Amino acid sequence: MNKPKKRRLLLPREEIAWFPELDSTLCNGCGDCEDFCKPGVFALGEPEGVKRAKMTVTNPYLCIVQCTRCEPVCPSGAISLPRPKDFDHFVEYVD
Repeated sequence: MNKPKKRRLLLPREEIAWFPELDSTLCNGCGDCEDFCKPGVFALGEPEGVKRAKMTVTNPYLCIVQCTRCEPVCPSGAISLPRPKDFDHFVEYVD
């Protein structure tokens, strides 16, 4: 059985603009993304007046480059990520 290769970034993480964006008009503040994301990219923002608080991307550079697992978790479709293929040149695979 072949072991999966490990991924290594070719630049410091802070130089790679891979992170989710949240559409606040779609976000319902449910917190599913915060519960799901182990690195801790999302957090609940401040309420806006009498409106329910929305989720925010509070730690964008904790997001794992090319991870897209949070997108389908969002019930309102508020999360979007760049295309993983566009970031292939930032990653190399090693044994």
